[in-house]
Amino acid sequence: MMKETLTAGLPALGLDLDENRIDTLVAFGRAMVKQNEVMNLTGITDDRGVANLHLLDSLTVLSCADLNGKSIIDVGCGAGFP
Repeated sequence: MMKETLTAGLPALGLDLDENRIDTLVAFGRAMVKQNEVMNLTGITDDRGVANLHLLDSLTVLSCADLNGKSIIDVGCGAGFP
């Protein structure tokens, strides 16, 4: 359900990610949910919530700025989401 929700939300952001990048994001989301079992990273752990409120929300920055060829860093966001 996480992959389907993520894939369905990408067009609204004007994004077209390849299958490999989508799979990587989903794997990260699942790893975060797994780690959340032993440490409090987030209260959002259902597949739809992770896809919408963590992954897609984080990807919105790509529709707001041209980051081609640039490096960015996110500091201090707990589970790793901006």
